[in-house]
Amino acid sequence: MDPQNIARLYFKQQAGDLIVLNIPGTNYLLHLRPAGPVVPSPQGRVRGVVRLPVWKLDVVTAGGAFIEPVFGRPRRLQGKVVGVAPGNGVVVEVFGQPIVGQLPPRWNAAELAIGTRVGLDVQDGGVFEPMDPQANREPAPRGLTPVNLGAG
Repeated sequence: MDPQNIARLYFKQQAGDLIVLNIPGTNYLLHLRPAGPVVPSPQGRVRGVVRLPVWKLDVVTAGGAFIEPVFGRPRRLQGKVVGVAPGNGVVVEVFGQPIVGQLPPRWNAAELAIGTRVGLDVQDGGVFEPMDPQANREPAPRGLTPVNLGAG
């Protein structure tokens, strides 16, 4: 997985064959199909790639970042292009998190300039590709020595 494509999200729940993920600092709850086992950290954090099948792309000049609807399967999103992904994917930043939109052949992701604001209309079938569960572990604080408070 390309590190620029990895989103850092919160796991909220399993809903049938879908999982519900929250973008930190927002009320957005994305309903996506997991592409493998999702094992959150004790704090509920997960890392992986959000990949959405796009049927329409619009270059927009106004408006901010958003995902519609706020709760449920993403149907439309708007954000800034931050890169390209293999397989004609465009990486769009929405609220500090990268989302990969898989474009149909009539668009070429490589032709979109970095920084372009785009709107993507999304088909059903959004997927969350989780990283190895070890990636969800919280790093040990630097410069601190662990202390065993239970030792007598």
